[in-house]
Amino acid sequence: MKAVLSKTLGLGSLALAVLLAPGAELSAHQSILKVKFAERRELNVLIDNFILTDQNGERLEFRKLRGKPVVINFMYTSCPDVCPLLTASLKIVRDHMKPAEAKDVRFLSITTDPEVDTPEVLKAYSRRLQADAAGWSWLTGEARELAPVWQGFGVSVQRLARGLIEHTTLTVVADADGRMRFAYFGSAPDPDVLLKDLRALEKDPAA
Repeated sequence: MKAVLSKTLGLGSLALAVLLAPGAELSAHQSILKVKFAERRELNVLIDNFILTDQNGERLEFRKLRGKPVVINFMYTSCPDVCPLLTASLKIVRDHMKPAEAKDVRFLSITTDPEVDTPEVLKAYSRRLQADAAGWSWLTGEARELAPVWQGFGVSVQRLARGLIEHTTLTVVADADGRMRFAYFGSAPDPDVLLKDLRALEKDPAA
């Protein structure tokens, strides 16, 4: 999968400023996320299985999520710029789903800084950003566990100092069969577009 992604996406790391405003509706999201939205690509790549630890200290196995769409992004809690923006974008999507949609879609935020991001740190971070909704897992593990996951998604991770990580900015949507169908890279995805893609998979899994 790494070779396919590297050739298809040509992903790169970016650092972007964040400007957030509370209480806005989805239709007004451009007034919240002051940034050029991520570039979107359509794919059909099977995601390798992985097992990581969530914010509650429980092990999560990706293949056991089959049957539901999954939104996956890569972040770290001490990131000063793009990671909070990514979380804000996904929170807008999650908050504007219908109850049945929210029940059927999982969100996975995978750290790129296991040295700092313990389950306890991830739980505190998700609560601070009000992104601790049901069905949203914040994942960490040993570096040896995370490295093949990063590699499988084509995510480059470079530790510059403690709590300072340079990494590929990537959000993906996987279908119910565990195949990567949409990738958004370079910044936060447009919440309208991401929600539309999720709904298209729900309506027609083969879309």
